[in-house]
Amino acid sequence: MKPPIPVPGLVIRYNYLWDQEKEEGRTAGRKDRPCAIILYHSKSQDTIVVPITHSPPEPGEEELSIEVPAELRRQLGLDDEISWVRMSEVNRFVWPGIHLRSLPSDPSRFDYGMIPQEFYEEIRARLYQAMMRGRIPSTRR
Repeated sequence: MKPPIPVPGLVIRYNYLWDQEKEEGRTAGRKDRPCAIILYHSKSQDTIVVPITHSPPEPGEEELSIEVPAELRRQLGLDDEISWVRMSEVNRFVWPGIHLRSLPSDPSRFDYGMIPQEFYEEIRARLYQAMMRGRIPSTRR
């Protein structure tokens, strides 16, 4: 099965390694989850993703999270629970890497689909602002 073309805004299934898990010495995340590609560099294959999670933002990190609208969750085939895009940290890897996973609902696919451009731009702008204010943990895999 061939992985999709990695483009910014594509939501993939990925074994995301949280910064806290990395600090605990883990080399793999506890679970696979949807992640949005924020940056892809075609020459180096360098890819940066942000996680999508059911966990609400931590206190003080509300500006670093965006709730995924219900209609978009349906379009992507995510469940009905509230989900958040978290911009408080990122994973960075060379595409496609060993942590890309197939969808449980369709093992022939690695992606859920695209997020709308406007939503992607909001994610990217908030992540950029956070990076300008200080260090955002980036886990290289």
